[in-house]
Amino acid sequence: MPSLVLCYAADDEIAVRRIGGYLETNLPFTVSYSEAVVRPGLDLVDATERAISAEMALVFLSPHSVPAVWSRPKWEPVFFEQPDEFGALLGFVLLADCKFPELIRRKSFFDARMDLDHEARRLRRWLLHPDWPVGAAVPASELADRPGAKDLACADAEAFGAAHGADFEGVYRIDCQNRSDAGILGDLGHAMELRLPGTTFQNRAALQAESPKHRRLFLIAHATPAHRELLEFGGLASVIFLTDSPFRTPASLEEVMAAFLTVVRDEALCSGLLGDAIACLDVLPEPDLIRLGWAILAHLKESQRYAEVIELLEFLHARAGAASVKRIEWELSWFCDKPFQGKADHILPTAAGNVVQLSLFS
Repeated sequence: MPSLVLCYAADDEIAVRRIGGYLETNLPFTVSYSEAVVRPGLDLVDATERAISAEMALVFLSPHSVPAVWSRPKWEPVFFEQPDEFGALLGFVLLADCKFPELIRRKSFFDARMDLDHEARRLRRWLLHPDWPVGAAVPASELADRPGAKDLACADAEAFGAAHGADFEGVYRIDCQNRSDAGILGDLGHAMELRLPGTTFQNRAALQAESPKHRRLFLIAHATPAHRELLEFGGLASVIFLTDSPFRTPASLEEVMAAFLTVVRDEALCSGLLGDAIACLDVLPEPDLIRLGWAILAHLKESQRYAEVIELLEFLHARAGAASVKRIEWELSWFCDKPFQGKADHILPTAAGNVVQLSLFS
């Protein structure tokens, strides 16, 4: 996990730990409070020079921390040159009125004299997206200020996304409409560009292990109580369960066949139609069933969505005639024995929900 080192004077520790604790709650960083504390023989510039060996550092300016005399030949290289040399992110936080070089204000500068909590929220945004403009106002929000889950109407969720999209690394919408656990987790992994390795149980464990490493927001439509338990991973994720999301009209058989049964598939399009495609298998005669089934299987294998591969193969095995059974059984045995041990839950998705990366950051 990346390290964030705090440079400060011991007399400012209460304020510094308040900001540091907030950042630890919301960001996938390890915060160090002990490496760069100002003390006799180690002034603020020396402490900063030590801190920028880490990925990120914050310098807290106050009457207790600033040196009595600012020597430009000493501070300018440390504050303006060395961070670029080391590839370190360096920011400055003003805690109280004190004397410091005005050039520092041209760096990533945060004035916490009046409102410590507000500047902590601005710091969070900057550390999460250092190349984005932070802006003057960052509103408070329970869901943005602390990971967790909440029920919201679609309009309220949209307003939240517009105000707080920049507080997350990514914002994802998942539709659980008639989807199995394997399909929902597959959609999540695909949206986050994760190659999930195995069964439904293993995939959920992989997503749960990933959750403390990223600050993400998930908007979940049509979640049942079972889906809620499945999708609350903990860690740094915030989850909004949409309470009034309209039900989607599934894609037609013609649209599904056109997407999957083509020489060069659009894999992104096929991912969005995946549940609808599997639902279409229920109404097809065997030749078309097998033809579309293998096309869906090829897409799932390409995406390494193995739990869904097993679901599909078991469904095809139950519906296929003798000519196709042996090949299906061979595929089943390979997928069960080689990529991972065990089987996925045997729940067939009957319709789909599209995975959408929301455009909240424009």
